[in-house]
Amino acid sequence: MKVFWIAGEPSGDTQAAVLVRALKDSVPELEQAGWGGTHMAEAGMKQVFDLSGKPLMGFVEVVFKATTILKQVKAVKNDIAAFEPQILILVDYAGFNLRIAKWAQFKGIRVVYFIPPKIWAWKESRLKSLTAYSNVILSILPFEEHWYAARGHEIHYVGNPLLLRYAQERRYQRGSKKVLLLPGSRMQEIKRLMPEFIELAKALPEYRFHVVRAASVRENWPFVELPRNLVLEDRSLEDGAVGSEYALTCSGTASLEIALLGIPQSVVYKANSISLAIARKLIKVDYFSLPNLIMDEPIVPEFLQEQVHLEQLKYLVITGGEDQLPDIARLRERMGTRDLTKDAVPRILAVLKD
Repeated sequence: MKVFWIAGEPSGDTQAAVLVRALKDSVPELEQAGWGGTHMAEAGMKQVFDLSGKPLMGFVEVVFKATTILKQVKAVKNDIAAFEPQILILVDYAGFNLRIAKWAQFKGIRVVYFIPPKIWAWKESRLKSLTAYSNVILSILPFEEHWYAARGHEIHYVGNPLLLRYAQERRYQRGSKKVLLLPGSRMQEIKRLMPEFIELAKALPEYRFHVVRAASVRENWPFVELPRNLVLEDRSLEDGAVGSEYALTCSGTASLEIALLGIPQSVVYKANSISLAIARKLIKVDYFSLPNLIMDEPIVPEFLQEQVHLEQLKYLVITGGEDQLPDIARLRERMGTRDLTKDAVPRILAVLKD
């Protein structure tokens, strides 16, 4: 039996790696290959191409890379055909993966969509193709089951890999003056947020600032001269977060990771101005960070574009966020007790045996 994966972003690579390992443990003879990152490869997937190593985000960036994307679509189809899998597991990355899902169904390859695109936030028009071209949809956000059910479609919440990974982990340390900085996993995010973080470190020399770099940006890291109290760390987030009193987090999966590690945070983001203007017209949700979306209330502060400036960041670091701790506990409860081994693996194996 063979499974082919496609994960196009660092966060998808991290999340999918847990399921790769769970499948390997449950069915050791199962062959897994695909386009994914280093975490998936370490978990037991034969890495054909590191698609998540150079992630794209934003309308403008995607338009400029359209030719590259089309070449990648053609290449991955060839790799899938050569591998001859029974199942294709797609991880988020909708603009790319939905094209492949349609093609795979035409070729008679069953499709499991793990971490469906966030169509509840924007592009609900994708609902028809997503449900039509997927045999099974597996969600890691608890509210998605209800959203799809209200529109006549069945998906399955199978727990969140991060909740399982950080089940017993707590990294918060009151009064440590260590601030964790997470500027993102895409180069365009780094270039917009790191200058703000550097100025913040210069302005608060009594604090220790630690940047945990995503693997996808280490090779092309653009910043050389840094203040003495700002340290770059190439290690796992849970290790780099030890003893943190506060975090400034780029929007995305990292915001949920920080919450599950028990660290108060503010979520900050800067985007291409044209992409942001388009997004503001299309996006239909009140929040942009995962903790707030899951709770449907603002349990962590969010700051966007011009709100991300030195005086604001200084105020956040100095005042801290200990009042977030009770809400973080509620977040864990809201996410429930389901886990991939018990809920996701059996559903995938059922598709294999069908």
